[in-house]
Amino acid sequence: MLREVSKDYITSAKPNASFSINTGSDSNYYQLKLPYQITYEFCSGTEEDDYMNAITFSEDEFFYARDSFQGHDKAFHDHPLHFHDYYEIMIVLSGTVTQRIEDIDYKYPAGTCCLINRGIRHAENFDTESSILFVGLSTSMIGELFTVAEHSSFHSEKDFMKSNLYSFIISDLDNPDRKAYLDMIPAFAKATGFEQLKNLSTEMLNTMMFPHFGSSYKMRSLLSELLYFISSTDNYHCTEVEMGMGNDQLLFSRVEHLMTERNGRVTRSELEKVLNYSGDYLNRIVNKFTGMCLYDYGMTFCLRKAAMDLVNTKESISSIAQNLQFSNRTHFYSLFEKQYHMTPKEYRAKHISP
Repeated sequence: MLREVSKDYITSAKPNASFSINTGSDSNYYQLKLPYQITYEFCSGTEEDDYMNAITFSEDEFFYARDSFQGHDKAFHDHPLHFHDYYEIMIVLSGTVTQRIEDIDYKYPAGTCCLINRGIRHAENFDTESSILFVGLSTSMIGELFTVAEHSSFHSEKDFMKSNLYSFIISDLDNPDRKAYLDMIPAFAKATGFEQLKNLSTEMLNTMMFPHFGSSYKMRSLLSELLYFISSTDNYHCTEVEMGMGNDQLLFSRVEHLMTERNGRVTRSELEKVLNYSGDYLNRIVNKFTGMCLYDYGMTFCLRKAAMDLVNTKESISSIAQNLQFSNRTHFYSLFEKQYHMTPKEYRAKHISP
C-alpha cells in the first residue's frame, strides 16, 4: 500500500527511507540512501483548481505526495533551490516545464531531457499540464552500471563509453563540485524515439510498482537501456552546459544541433514544434549570435554540405544540388558563389588533388 506524505517532504528535513534532506538558507541538500530512485510527477494544469501529484519509488518503499498547483508554484518561487549527492535525469513526458538552474530558467518541452550533476542547484515548475519522470542514480549505481559496460564481452556494448554522457559522468565523478549539466533534445531522424522513451519510462514504473523475482536485475537492465538511449546521437542531440551559459545561448545551441542534422533544411515551423518557441523569437536568437536570419543561417549549413560533397564524392553538381533540395540550379550556383567566391565546378577542381 502506498504511504502518503505531505508535499512538504520536498522542502523539509523529515527523513524517509530513500533519501534525507538537509535544509539551508540558500539551498537544500538531498542525500540518496539507496542505489536509485524513480519519481513520477503529474500536474493537471496551471489554474487555481489544478493539482500536482508525485509518486516516488525505491527498492525499499514507495510513497506519494499531492499539492495544489498554486502551492507547488509558491514553493518554486519562495523556497531555496536544491542539489544532491546523486545524478538526476529529468524526462519530460508531456507538456512543458521550467528547469531553474542556478537562478536561470530554461524551458523543456515534451521529449527533452537533462542530466543534472551533483553540484548544480535547481528546481522544476510546470508551465502547462505536464508529466515528468525523474531518475536518481547514486554514484555507486553509476559505478555498477558502467563497470558492466566496461567489462562486457559484447564489443558493441562498449560503444557506450564513447558517448558524451559517459564522458561527462566519468569527468564529473572526479570533480564533485563542478557546476555543469547535459541538455538533450530529440533528433529529427528518430521520429519514433519519443514513443520508445515513453514506453521505457512506463516499463520502469510498472517494474517498481509490481516487483517480483528478478525485478532488481530488470531495473538495472532498464536503467542501462535508458542511459544508452539518451546517450545515442541517433536519438538525442546533447549539449554540455557550464554555468554562465544563459538561456539564449543554450537555445542557439539547440538550433545549431538541429540545423547540423538536417544540413540547414529545417523550417521555422519545425523548429517551433521541437523547441516550443515562436519562430520570431528563434529568429531573434539566431540573429543575436550570428547576425543572420534563420533562413540565411540554415543556408550556411546547406552550402557547407554541398562543398563537402563536391570534394568527397563523385556526384554531379546537379545531383548534389537536388539532394540538398535546390530545385533551381541557377539559384544554387548564385548562393554557392556568394559563399565561396567561386563556382561549384571551380571549388571541386581547386580542392581535389590531381
